[in-house]
Amino acid sequence: MNARHRFCSLLATVFLAALSQPALANASKCKVELVAKLPVVMEGPRASVPVTFNGKESRVWLDSGAFFNIMPRAKAAELGLTMEALPVGFRVNGIGGGFTPMLTRVRDFGILGATLHNMQFIVGGSDSGNGFLGANLLGVWDTEFDLGKGVVNLFKESGCSQTNMAYWSAGMAVGDAKLLNGNYPGDYHIYVEVFVNGHPLRALLDTGAPTSIIGRHAAENAGIDLDSPKVIASHSMAGFGTHQRESWIARTESITIGGENIAHSPIRVIDDAGDNWDHDMLLGMDFLMAHHVIVSRPQQRLYLTYNGGPIFSATTDQETGHQSITRGENLGETEKTTDPKTADEFAGRASARLTSGDASGAVTDFTSAIKLAPERSDLLSHRATAYARSGRFDLAAKDVDAALAIAPHDHRLRIRRAQIELNKGDRAKALADTDAAAVDTPKGSLDVMAVVTLYERLGMADRGLALIDPVIDLHRNDVSYPTLLNARSWNRGLANADLDQALKDINLALRKAGSRPMMLDTRALIYYRRQDYASAIADETAALAKSPQLAAALFTRGLARVASGDEAGGAADIASARKIRPMIDRDYAAYGLHAAGAENATASEAQAFEPDDSGDQD
Repeated sequence: MNARHRFCSLLATVFLAALSQPALANASKCKVELVAKLPVVMEGPRASVPVTFNGKESRVWLDSGAFFNIMPRAKAAELGLTMEALPVGFRVNGIGGGFTPMLTRVRDFGILGATLHNMQFIVGGSDSGNGFLGANLLGVWDTEFDLGKGVVNLFKESGCSQTNMAYWSAGMAVGDAKLLNGNYPGDYHIYVEVFVNGHPLRALLDTGAPTSIIGRHAAENAGIDLDSPKVIASHSMAGFGTHQRESWIARTESITIGGENIAHSPIRVIDDAGDNWDHDMLLGMDFLMAHHVIVSRPQQRLYLTYNGGPIFSATTDQETGHQSITRGENLGETEKTTDPKTADEFAGRASARLTSGDASGAVTDFTSAIKLAPERSDLLSHRATAYARSGRFDLAAKDVDAALAIAPHDHRLRIRRAQIELNKGDRAKALADTDAAAVDTPKGSLDVMAVVTLYERLGMADRGLALIDPVIDLHRNDVSYPTLLNARSWNRGLANADLDQALKDINLALRKAGSRPMMLDTRALIYYRRQDYASAIADETAALAKSPQLAAALFTRGLARVASGDEAGGAADIASARKIRPMIDRDYAAYGLHAAGAENATASEAQAFEPDDSGDQD
């Protein structure tokens, strides 16, 4: 624990020295001093800020739920960072269990115009796709979260013990919740008291959690019956740990935070057995996008106002069929805000609008940001996403082209343009961009798998197959490991290459992840290639019992039935597959997988394996 305490004090000292600015306010005895104004852009449910690692431009996500700065091994490898061992017995726990981390030091870490030297990051855990700045930044001072507008500010206060810190709240109902103590000296996590069905819970304010969740033990103590027929079994979830956990969506009578009451709300419950949580609940980005929050460390209070829109149902309504959209009621006037003035401010509000579903408003704000900073490829990329969400695909494609003209080696932009070109049917241009992306994408990054999928869609699974090994090597202790094994096996099956190793891969994936339909479909393809038709039929039958609309499983089972002499049964399966996915014959033609009645399907016509069927998309 001593090592953790030393790490948690480092960033507080450096940031205060490097980033302190003149006082913002001096009302009566209460003084507030700005420490940092973070230029946040929402990337889906992630709050992203620009940084540099030893001079290389990058972005990291804000994660108030992480006790310290953290990055996956693939990110450390991408940045060329060396790692060192931490004290024996040092472990990090999270959703999905714990892991033994390493430590890396960034010689020159740039943020907000300041350069911090020998910045430390924990390395390890399951790969979410990026590095995180943790509670050692976000929980030290007063922290303002207004992510519905793309705002995160850090303050120092003095003499404010009798002051409502929600300075924006005139005419609004203000929630006032008690902060709870940390678990050890230097614990900068933000713990807040929440009442679920009247039962007090210890909640962690977690910007790194896309959705709010309650641990199963705490949920049951609060009277939530997971055996109720009204409870919906949801998807498996994972965090930094290496295992996935079951989750459910349950209905609560009330969730009360600082006097704000949310009645009859759905909430996600996760099986936390063995995960060694030091809290009962996570208040994630669904909660934060719907509120303007400021955390006062000296007062040990959390102040909040309601921004509008859905709260916990924002991340559950698709599964519950929009049965209960949770909103705040009778919470006073809407917050009065000023319009953005800088490119970063416009981009912050634009990205928040996009995350909340307002694509048109996002386009307007991103356009204003681009006028102020036309040289920034990231703004063009974000506007392209907003255009695509609003159905204006031609304008999205133009923005991707313009962004690539500024940043020709941005592998994510190359991947996006290749996807656009392939969807338009321009296979030559798609292949050129895919080849360029294969060169520019960091080896071992999970981004490589998007390149693999492009090669697969182009009928060149063998090219993609050559890229997968470094990714697997860096993710053997990752929750994605079974999915990556599945992808390698699937692409070997398509390419009809090294089928013995393909079978070993998929058997290991199934042992680790359980009998997922996509993985059974992959193994069936391997069995079909090995002419073990009975095993292929058995696996596809098991896959279809769990996922009856899985067109690939019907198609492969049809091929296997025809090959084993059951022409009528095979023809029926293939006909069913074609009804679900009319282009399925063309999808498989490039790999020599033909069915009767598909004489016009040629290798040159083969195109997109759809995400729900391809082995690497499970």
